[in-house]
Amino acid sequence: MVETMEIKRDEETRRAILEAAGRTFQKWGLHKTTMEDIAHEAGKGKSSLYYYYQSKDEIFDTLIRVEIGSLLARAKASVQMVPSAKEKLKQYFIASLTEIKNTATIYDIVRREVRGNPRFIEKVRIMFEESELRFLKDILTLGVETKEFTFADGDELDTAARVVLELVRAMELQLFLENYNSKHVDMAARLIANGI
Repeated sequence: MVETMEIKRDEETRRAILEAAGRTFQKWGLHKTTMEDIAHEAGKGKSSLYYYYQSKDEIFDTLIRVEIGSLLARAKASVQMVPSAKEKLKQYFIASLTEIKNTATIYDIVRREVRGNPRFIEKVRIMFEESELRFLKDILTLGVETKEFTFADGDELDTAARVVLELVRAMELQLFLENYNSKHVDMAARLIANGI
């Protein structure tokens, strides 16, 4: 019982640190923010932060992982609500981009980091690539089985999933560079789901 309460308290402290870090990164950016800034925002001592996280980079990576993991889970959940593979593919494309745009904390931070460090988007991409590829392959497999998709056979589904994911990533990059246009996102989703 005591151990469970300690684990819960640790989880709450970690969450509070991440929330404070999100506010601090939004205000100052990754490079200007210090562990002391995060500790002050969290109402904790700097040593408390080091108990939970080794560096601001670890806090930042954790924040990105938690936020993007959560928004991808919401995007995937929205796909479950539509019946056809074409609609699932279209919905995933639109929902992924919309969720990123609507997650203000992560969007502002990542947008700044992409501009200052082009390799940053690669780091974020790697965090979730395998999970997204499996999910997209499942949608494509369903589409091939139901004969909704004829552009690929079973042997090409890995390649097709990777191509779709690369298209989503290209649109994400446009989003982070402030070239977001909902009409373009909708058109891209329709082209992916229905073809030209």
